[in-house]
Amino acid sequence: MYLFLGGKGEDQLNYTYTTIPTKCGWNFGGNGGIDLFHDTGNSAPPDGGACGGGATDIRLRYYDINHANFNDYTLNKSIESRIIVAGSGGGGNSGDWHRYGELDGFAGGDITAVDNLPYTHGGTQISGILGIGMDGITSSENQGGTGGCGSGYRGGYQNFPDLKVDGIFHVGGTGGSSYISGHPGCVSPSASENTPIELRSIHGSGIMFTNTQMISGKDLMPSPFNNTFIRGNVGNGYCRITVLYISPVETCTLYQYFNFFINFEIFITFSG
Repeated sequence: MYLFLGGKGEDQLNYTYTTIPTKCGWNFGGNGGIDLFHDTGNSAPPDGGACGGGATDIRLRYYDINHANFNDYTLNKSIESRIIVAGSGGGGNSGDWHRYGELDGFAGGDITAVDNLPYTHGGTQISGILGIGMDGITSSENQGGTGGCGSGYRGGYQNFPDLKVDGIFHVGGTGGSSYISGHPGCVSPSASENTPIELRSIHGSGIMFTNTQMISGKDLMPSPFNNTFIRGNVGNGYCRITVLYISPVETCTLYQYFNFFINFEIFITFSG
């Protein structure tokens, strides 16, 4: 198994005119959109977007995503091999509020991430790109630049119409959804319409988890550092694995759905 810890998306730190997007959070957060409209008579910062965060996950197949080729069959198989995914949050926008969505970046979700309506949507179990947050939209006619979306089981995404409206892209990015093999309501990459409902969440490898709990990034969750609680996680992703009990056995029998003799707890927090 391989643990991929998601990275925090870059904030919009450059308050001058720029054509360089904010950098995505490691593990496929979306880049921030750019406001290419250079209004020399206005001292306000450009209305661009911050970057989406990268998801944290545990997967069965390794791939060096630092040199990713999105058309690579091996990359896609690595993404499909994830058995636990914590969705990440989207990046905000530095412009003035517009009726086409909120400026703030939205948190990573549980089974479904929250929409920033009407045109920016959180990832779900079946909507959004598998494992990848959509880049923010760039414009050159004073529409602004949207925040990048967070990655997750499926990343946040946008479907704006082709409108030349000032400020239409003053919108924050949405977050990605989460996934746990065996968790009620999840949909495995290998599931089809013919898969029985009670089996749709189970990963194609057969590895599954029981007694699971999934908490959205907008809700209270245990802190990864101590016994307190936090509302979502700001910064890079974390994963805490605690071995609760090891059964003393001399032999181990491997069944179709992988019965483990180690009882362990996995706690993963979102990146934002």
